Amino acid sequence: MKRTLLAVALSASLFAPAFAPAFAANPVASVGTPDNGLTSHELVNQTPPVPLSYRATDAAAQQWLQTGVANDIIGTNGQVMYAYGQSRPTITCAPLHVCVINLLTGEHITSLSIGDSVRWLVQPTNAGDRPVVIVKPTQAGLVTNLVVTTDAGRVYYMTLKSDAHDYVPLVGFYDPQQLVINMQQQAAQARAAEKAKAEARKQAVVAPLGDIDPAHLDFDFTCKAENGHDDTSMLPVRVFAGGGHTYLQMPQSMKFTDAPAVFNTSNGNTELMNSRLVHGYYVIDGLPSKFNLTLGVGKDARTVVCRHGGQDAGFFGWAR
Repeated sequence: MKRTLLAVALSASLFAPAFAPAFAANPVASVGTPDNGLTSHELVNQTPPVPLSYRATDAAAQQWLQTGVANDIIGTNGQVMYAYGQSRPTITCAPLHVCVINLLTGEHITSLSIGDSVRWLVQPTNAGDRPVVIVKPTQAGLVTNLVVTTDAGRVYYMTLKSDAHDYVPLVGFYDPQQLVINMQQQAAQARAAEKAKAEARKQAVVAPLGDIDPAHLDFDFTCKAENGHDDTSMLPVRVFAGGGHTYLQMPQSMKFTDAPAVFNTSNGNTELMNSRLVHGYYVIDGLPSKFNLTLGVGKDARTVVCRHGGQDAGFFGWAR
């Protein structure tokens, strides 16, 4: 029996050094595993604050687009704004105080899990369309993790650390990738709106005619085909001018053919004029005394010449 006890004692003394470092590496006083990197409190103390507004987050999103890196933002109100998906936040809280975690707007919390549900109190709530998580440690020196999922497909992973005195009461998130997408969509919508506005202005060119006294409209124009062509498909039905524009009512067949170019030949020079086809009318910017409608080039070109005050004008001035 004595020999057996002696053997056990010797075995324990031989293996003790091998196990000692393992026990030392996990001291009982430590609760949880702290995350690497700066805590929210350290960020507040080491990062210059800026006013939190859409300008700050938009600038951070532009930086992310150019460099692939989005920085955490410290607000002048003490709030820490983390870039979603760009870091793993470590949030410092304190006993007898609450930490408010603002998630991104427009989503709803689907699940919430905290590693230490005994020493940490956690409560989800909403502020308008923004989900909010409120956490409070019951004692100092605690470290745990918090995972929140939302119906927008986002997963928020945070490390929570409690300190006896130092804490950051307000934390939020911004998504640089979503901000870039939103900015691109807004730019595309603005371009589309401007294009639609320009098209509306173009389509409404004929509308001001309703404000012009018909007695002041000038129908004294004559148009005829030249270059030996007797095709009347380009010959205007009628031509009149008013309000700084010249209007050509074109045949219905024009909608199925190519539109001719309009050239001002009033002064012996040939100058391309601004024109557009609106609701069957050719609208010319200006009041030329002579202009050509030309389709094609070379020997195959077809041309219609229109003159103001021509001798061949019929009733209301359209060609006969």
